[in-house]
Amino acid sequence: MNDINAELNIAVRPCDGRVTGHVAVPEGVTEIDAGAFARQRAMTSIALPRTLKSIGDEAFIGCTSLREVVLPEGLLVLGARAFRNCVNLKRVFVPSTLEVIADQAFSSCAKLERVDGGSGVYGICTEAFAGCKALVSCEPLRYALDIGDRAFNWCNVLSDVVFPDEMVFIGEHAFRHCLALEGVAKPAHVDYMAPDAFDG
Repeated sequence: MNDINAELNIAVRPCDGRVTGHVAVPEGVTEIDAGAFARQRAMTSIALPRTLKSIGDEAFIGCTSLREVVLPEGLLVLGARAFRNCVNLKRVFVPSTLEVIADQAFSSCAKLERVDGGSGVYGICTEAFAGCKALVSCEPLRYALDIGDRAFNWCNVLSDVVFPDEMVFIGEHAFRHCLALEGVAKPAHVDYMAPDAFDG
C-alpha cells in the first residue's frame, strides 16, 4: 500500500474546449502537460499550485490575454516555448527552484517588462527571451552561468544586465540588437563569449 502522505502525480491534460477568465489549477497537481492551455486567448490569469513540479512544452503558448505569471516555488521544469507569443504578458516571477529557462520559453512576449527572481537559474537557453522588445530587467541574468544563442536577441530596451563572475558561456547573438545597453562588465571567469554576442 502506498504511503498516504506520498505526493500524488496528477497532471492537467490539454484542454478540449475554450477557457475564459481566471483559472486556478488546484493544489495537488504536479504537472501541466505539453500544450495544456495552448492558445487559450480568452484566459486572462492563472494561479498555479505550490505542488507544481513541471510545465510542459508549449503549455501556455499563444495565451494572448495573460498579463502576469507567478511560477511557484518548487517548480523544477519549464518546457520549451511554454509562454511563447503571450503578447500581453508584462511580468513574470521565476522561483529559486527552477534551474533552466528552456528554448524560446518567453520568446515573442512583446510587452514583457520584468522577470524577477530566478536565484537558482544557471542556464538561459536558445532564444529564451528573443523578441521581448519591452524587457527592461531580467533578474535571472544575475545568476545564470550559461546564456544560449540569441537568448535576448531584439530585447531593444534591456538595460539592467549584471553577470555573475562564475559565468562560463555566452552564445552567438545572445544580446544582438539590445540597443539600450551602454556597457556590460565582462565576467571574470568566462570560458567562451561569442565574438558576435553583442552584435548590433
